[in-house]
Amino acid sequence: MRQKVSDERPSLMRYEIREIVDVVQKIQELDKDFKVDNENIGDPVAKGWPVPPFLKDLLIEAIKQEGDKVFGYSHSRGWPPARKWVVKYAKKFSPSSNLDYEYVLFTSGLGAAISAIYEMLSHGLRIIQPTPSYPTHASMESFNANEESVSYELDPDNKWEPNLADLEEKIKNNPKIVGILVINPNNPTGAVHSKETLEKIVQLAEKYNLFIVSDEVYFRMVYNGYKFTHITELAHNRVPLMVMRGVSKDVPWPGGRCGWIEFHNIHLDEDFKKYCDAVKKRILLEVCSTSLPQMVLEKLYDHPDFEKWIAQYNKHLEDNSKNISRILGQSPYLNVNPTNGAFYMMPLFKDNVLNDRQTLPIKNPEAKKFIENLVSKPGLPLDKRFVYYLLASTGICVVPATSFFSKHYGFRLTTLERDPKKRDEIYSRVEKAIDEYIASTNV
Repeated sequence: MRQKVSDERPSLMRYEIREIVDVVQKIQELDKDFKVDNENIGDPVAKGWPVPPFLKDLLIEAIKQEGDKVFGYSHSRGWPPARKWVVKYAKKFSPSSNLDYEYVLFTSGLGAAISAIYEMLSHGLRIIQPTPSYPTHASMESFNANEESVSYELDPDNKWEPNLADLEEKIKNNPKIVGILVINPNNPTGAVHSKETLEKIVQLAEKYNLFIVSDEVYFRMVYNGYKFTHITELAHNRVPLMVMRGVSKDVPWPGGRCGWIEFHNIHLDEDFKKYCDAVKKRILLEVCSTSLPQMVLEKLYDHPDFEKWIAQYNKHLEDNSKNISRILGQSPYLNVNPTNGAFYMMPLFKDNVLNDRQTLPIKNPEAKKFIENLVSKPGLPLDKRFVYYLLASTGICVVPATSFFSKHYGFRLTTLERDPKKRDEIYSRVEKAIDEYIASTNV
């Protein structure tokens, strides 16, 4: 090329949740009998969750009432009636909310929103990430900063609550940090952060003059006796705040690609307001946000069957959380925190139980050769090595914890399986495979 067109920064971008699918496809090419249990991607539809009949009825009704308009452009920042509904909806959780509909932005899923907030940050400034973290957040933040992400610890010995001392120490030692990311309920750990923890995070933001980004896309999925605390109420008139929500998971409708950002408390800081205005301008370049989901949004969440639907959904997720924890908790090699929100769990291997000599049997010779080549690469994390062997040996696809910017070895799984017998069978096989894998170096 006339000039170097490639960029070194993509090395900072990781999304093993999807990247491991390439490994699955390669094994399937080598072994035509290879069957996969996908426990890697949080797609309720792929796991057999039906789209609720009332949602289908609302879509048909919208098409009949609005006609071809539902297939056209909406305002680039979102259909105004939907943005005004978000303001009204926000007041249900925070009655004193000062949210203005002009500061509600709809995007094509939260992925587009995540990209925009990091792209428009002044060059070199940082938003500190939780670790383990959701890869899209951490990847886009580090990509735009051209440095590895700056992270604060979620503590697996304290139900994955943020380590507040670690968070404050990182803030004090890095003056480039201007914002704190909170993912609650948490993907990938399934944690639900306490009101006390969130209050202390708000206090840190006040103390160090920071803003908060609160990703709450799973806020309706909370169970096991936990309660979700809306940070909007805690942060009201105290710190600048961005809240991220969406339709994708709780109906379920991930293909609807309908997420939004709410900018709260913009009056507290003129520079933060300018940053929010820059994000608004960036969203204009998207040309259009998804029309049809916005047109049914209010009717969807006000529908008399919605609360019954979400209660049923949460009951099933709670049962899965308890039973998967019970099965994997039998392994002497794992530490397992139950899932209390969203539909993910991250069991961790105990210290020093993994090494680079452990294996599992792989029947197909070509698949075995392929996996052995993958795990021979220098610097491969030990949990990723286990995940590759688990996949090729059992057909069970999970994601290594280190792919979530974690210092701990483990794996993330989804808790969406609808068939209790199949769920128990899958995770009994995982528990058995772990025992066999750990024992393989003693043979």
